[in-house]
Parts: sequence; structure tokens; C-alpha cells
Amino acid sequence: MRRALSSAVVCVALLTAGCATTGPDNPAAAPKSTAPTASASATAEADHSRTVRAAVEALATARTFYRWEAGQTGGKAYVLTGKGGHDFTRRQGTLEVRLEDVARVEHVFTPERLYLRTTTKKESADWMFTDRSGIKAERLLKTPGNDPEFLLRQVVKAERYRKIGTEKVAGASTTLYRGELTHAALTLDMSAEARKKTDQIRDMLGGTIPATAEVWIDGRGRLTQLRLEMDLKATMRTTTTLALVGHGEPLKVQIPTDAAEADASHLA
Repeated sequence: MRRALSSAVVCVALLTAGCATTGPDNPAAAPKSTAPTASASATAEADHSRTVRAAVEALATARTFYRWEAGQTGGKAYVLTGKGGHDFTRRQGTLEVRLEDVARVEHVFTPERLYLRTTTKKESADWMFTDRSGIKAERLLKTPGNDPEFLLRQVVKAERYRKIGTEKVAGASTTLYRGELTHAALTLDMSAEARKKTDQIRDMLGGTIPATAEVWIDGRGRLTQLRLEMDLKATMRTTTTLALVGHGEPLKVQIPTDAAEADASHLA
């Protein structure tokens, strides 16, 4: 068993490694939850998956704050942070992701395309675009193309959501629900090679990769934050967080002109 777990950790490291460095704080920054007011013993045993799905389906426009973090327990964490705005009904939005003060990548989402432009201290590249549906996931819980809609698709694939308690998120009272990320959710839109490695990890861990989905919903039924987490105790931890504020605010998306088509394989 020790050997199998060690091999699994190696595979996870390959699937979670990224090129990011520690980034600035934002509302999605804290990977750990504050203590809920309801105790675990008082948690309702009913499955609240319908509640979560309804909150996801009700999303229209919102400002978004994104954070992806991966690393070995007690070691250096690799972090991406971003902020923007998204219209989930029209499937369009913007997101600016930063790698510390080294570089920033601007994203513009349309229903068919993802446009990107990278800027560093020395230069700014031209806009490029790729087919949005062609971007494949290459790492566990690393959102392909940093697409917020992809996270929602994973959240609704989680199962057995339980009501954990109430928490304050951005000053508002919310209810926290926690579900179990299925293998189908973890491997959603993965490339064939990444899927093969993930299947191997599942088998070496005894049939299940420990991963959860947490969703915070306010009193008006609005999704205010979600977090996906894989935690191999004392070895490796990966979290992806999306905070949503300013629900219903107008959103303007300016589509870049004269963008060149690019290969989607390096955008995961």
C-alpha cells in the first residue's frame, strides 16, 4: 500500500504542476473555509444537489475572482489569480490572470472562441484566438483556458451535496454545501493522456481520488463562491476557487480584432 500511494503521489505531481508563481490576493484567495456555525452532527443528511444545480442555472452576469493553487503540503505553492466579469447566459466574458508581477494574460470568451493576449515587463504579444471547445484539461483541477463556465460544469457533476452550515462570504450570509467530486467530474474534457494518468491514480488509491466541491449560496439563491479541492493528506493539495459578486450588473465584452489563430494544446 505504501508503494502504491507513493506512485500515486508522483502521478498527481505530474498532473498538478504548473508554470505559475505565487500571485496577489483576491476575494477567492483563501483556500480554506472558515468554521461554519452549524456543527457536523447537526448537518442535514438530505442530498442538496438540486439546490446547487438551481443556483448554477440561475447565474446571469457577475464579476469573477479566480484562484488556482497547487503544491506539496508544507512546500511551495504554485498560484494563478485572476479577475474579470462573465455573462453565463450568453457564454461570454473577460478575465485577466496574473503570474505575480511577471506577466498577465488577458482572456476574452465568446460562445465559440477564447481570445488571449500576454503582456510581460518587456513586451506585449498580439491577440490570438482558439476554438473554445477544443481546449482540453491537462491537469487535475486546473481549469482549461481558465474558463469559469468549466468550473460550473464540474460542480453540477459532483454528488451527495450536504448542508454544512452558514458562513459569511464578502460580508453576506451564505449557506455552505459540500459534495463529492466524481471521477467523471475530475476527468471532464481531459485529453486522452491526462485521462489515462488520472485513471491510474484512481486505481492506485483504491478506486477513488479524494476530491470535493464546496458551494456557497446566499439567501436569494445566488451562487457566491465555489471551491474544488483535492487533498492527499501530508503530500499534495490542489484547490480551484471562483468568487462571484455583483450579480446582475451590466457587462460589456469587447471582442479583439485582427487576432491570429493559435494552437489550443498549450492553453490548459
